[in-house]
Amino acid sequence: MKRENMMKGKKIAGFIVILMGMLIVSVMILAVLSAVMLKGHMNSGFISGGVIAAYVVSSLLGGFCIGQIRGKQKFLWGALMGLGYFLVLLLVGNVFYHQGITMNFQTISSGIICVVAGMIGGMIAPADHGDK
Repeated sequence: MKRENMMKGKKIAGFIVILMGMLIVSVMILAVLSAVMLKGHMNSGFISGGVIAAYVVSSLLGGFCIGQIRGKQKFLWGALMGLGYFLVLLLVGNVFYHQGITMNFQTISSGIICVVAGMIGGMIAPADHGDK
């Protein structure tokens, strides 16, 4: 029984480590985007595209990492990773802006982007060779 609890704890810890890595990648992409914005006069389309790119790249990497670790049902684990990433972004946004969570088109489409990108990342992770 203790061994099962330890294994479950390691899985949760791995999920959280990957999630933190995804957030770090997002911050790095957004920092580069901010530097580019400071150097030039960018329109809102460029900024929106950069934010979406941060979502996609982070979710793809997270899905890839969890898919590689889990080995089976990689698309599902990748989708869950993307969903976890989206929920953290939603929570952080709510904490910073104190406006509550509004489910508008932008919020829903961002969630779909994160989940689908995570799923794709999980699917492209190397296949399980039966050693897990």
